Amino acid sequence: MTKILFSDKLDKCVERWKSAGLTVMGPVQRANIKTYAAVEHASEFDFGLILTDRSIKDLFFPQTEPMLRYTIKKDAINTDECLPPREQRIIFGARACDASGMAIDDPLFGWDYKDEYWFQRRNESVIVTIACTNADEFCMCTSLKMAPDSTKGSDVLLRPLENSKGWQVEELTERGREAFKTIADLLQEGSDTAAPVAAVAEKFDLDACVAWLQNPENFDSKFWKEISMRCIGCASCTYLCPTCHCFDIQDEGDTYSGIRRKNWDSCSFALFTLHTSGHNPRSTQSARWRQRIMHKFNYFPSKFNANSCSGCGRCSRECPVDMGITETLQEISKLSQ
Repeated sequence: MTKILFSDKLDKCVERWKSAGLTVMGPVQRANIKTYAAVEHASEFDFGLILTDRSIKDLFFPQTEPMLRYTIKKDAINTDECLPPREQRIIFGARACDASGMAIDDPLFGWDYKDEYWFQRRNESVIVTIACTNADEFCMCTSLKMAPDSTKGSDVLLRPLENSKGWQVEELTERGREAFKTIADLLQEGSDTAAPVAAVAEKFDLDACVAWLQNPENFDSKFWKEISMRCIGCASCTYLCPTCHCFDIQDEGDTYSGIRRKNWDSCSFALFTLHTSGHNPRSTQSARWRQRIMHKFNYFPSKFNANSCSGCGRCSRECPVDMGITETLQEISKLSQ
């Protein structure tokens, strides 16, 4: 027998979690944007979305946030750290590719310095994923050796029932089990069959691509200029990516006071590597695109033993010039044959 959460009980679940002090969030459509946001009622969720436009990353790594406020006096500099507000959250209805993106980035944010901003939000959040039963031509999780029902980064996995009346419940972590204790009496034991997960065809040979990228002879290949010819450096791919994590730190203020902020940045921007001297080691778009691909499938895995890509396909789905990681790795697969 399996635990079942029937969809007609979901509104009571939301009420129960809110009463326990949790902010309930999930996939919604607001102002023509498909994103993750807080809800008051279960009717606000949109589980019919294959994928939201914005990734779950926004909830853990905001596009901009204050780090500290400072005041410069004649004989002292006063600073006040700005840690995120405490907020227990349950993120209900995330996709496996978004949840796995959080797990991929965990080692990065805890590597040489533990980022309290990241880990406070991670520790205060319960991620409930729903296995995908539908996919589109941009989905590529299987190409990254993952799956539509991957459990990586998830605290609870829900499998939609064949009759579309609810979900099978798989509690994966202690954090997930604690959150679902609050609604234990709303769950039922049952043998209802789960719907099959979406069939996502593999779009490239990942092992062959990684081997090609690791070959030093290919660093200066003419391929990089050819594949990046269309790229306009807009950074929509990096901003929408669940695993991209580059940021800049800027002080905003005057001679006497101000605020230090952490802001998203992108390796796609020409200013990203511009030195004060005026020299730019990645002065061309081809060098910047090479860095993006090399980082995700060569440099990052060599350090953290995981590819910096969860296979969501947003980079290709939203690119204004119809290029992305999928198309690039498909071409590298051909070069590897």
